[in-house]
Amino acid sequence: MVTQRHFRLLQKKKPYRDSVPIEKLEFVGHVQKRMGSRLRKLKALRGKEAFRWGKTIGGGKGRLTDAIISKLTTFYGNAIRANSHNVNEMRQAVWAVWAHTSSTDDEPKHFLK
Repeated sequence: MVTQRHFRLLQKKKPYRDSVPIEKLEFVGHVQKRMGSRLRKLKALRGKEAFRWGKTIGGGKGRLTDAIISKLTTFYGNAIRANSHNVNEMRQAVWAVWAHTSSTDDEPKHFLK
């Protein structure tokens, strides 16, 4: 793994001259992990807090559980990896993950195609 410092040094030295540009790619696993961490933090901070409609984020059926967070982060990472070639398709795939996991029989969310 190349650190930011090493990346900048390689860009300055140009070991391959101008024939091969050096690009830094973000590690999808890191982005995926950050999403999971943020969801767990949200659940810890506001999990038992009732919203105006009387329901909470965390705990119980249909709520944000650790299993759901794991599934969401996996689906999120897969959506990014599968669409790394096109940012618009990546965005749509990420929103499709949200729509799919939050869709119910009473309130279907099939607006993304």
